[in-house]
Amino acid sequence: MVTDNLEETKLVRQRDKTITQQIIEKITSYIKSGEIAPGDKLPSEKELRERFDVGRSSIREALHALVALGILDSQPGKGYYVRRDYSMPIDNSVLFNLVLEEEDFFDMVELREVIEKQIGVMAIQRATDEDIRQVKLALEEMNEALERGDDLIYYTTQVHVELARASHNSTAVRIMEMLLPMIVSKAKEAHIPPDRDVREHERLARAFLIGDAEKMKQEVEEHLEYLRERFAEVRSKEAATD
Repeated sequence: MVTDNLEETKLVRQRDKTITQQIIEKITSYIKSGEIAPGDKLPSEKELRERFDVGRSSIREALHALVALGILDSQPGKGYYVRRDYSMPIDNSVLFNLVLEEEDFFDMVELREVIEKQIGVMAIQRATDEDIRQVKLALEEMNEALERGDDLIYYTTQVHVELARASHNSTAVRIMEMLLPMIVSKAKEAHIPPDRDVREHERLARAFLIGDAEKMKQEVEEHLEYLRERFAEVRSKEAATD
């Protein structure tokens, strides 16, 4: 674990950057500089709070965003590690957009519904045998992760990405790679039960595998509606306890 060689930095809200965005920038700068290497464990949430002099929610939101991007790996009971195989570019102009306000989250889900329905139809029409194999593999890895008790966020995201790749539309793939981390960084706060999360993504994949375009559009709609309802429910409970 890396702790001693990281500078202590007290963060203050800036006009163009939130506290969470600054935390993301700091952590990615440590990775870029090599102060935290692939495979290294990050300091604990408590240590990061003290190092940056910030609240727990800001630390968690930043860590969730980095997990959603595939840069960090969350290991239950152990902490956060830099993924050895992270491949998405660490670009602050992209990372800052991950931290959405609540109303932005719902707008983004609405946009994703429109886009993902069409991507699903194109995937069904254009999929090759290799595309089908990759979607099946993503399902297998997701279920194996569930059995191990791993954080599912990377694996469920991969199902969506493989479906986009099956559309053979490079712009669709780029859009999904941009949209998913933005939404997932907030969706983690909905605390979806892991078994339900897996079932949701299995239904999407099965509609693709049986080649039913109308079923695919229905599954996308129902999946995102559940996400909206779950997020609103959790937010309502949090507001009631404040």
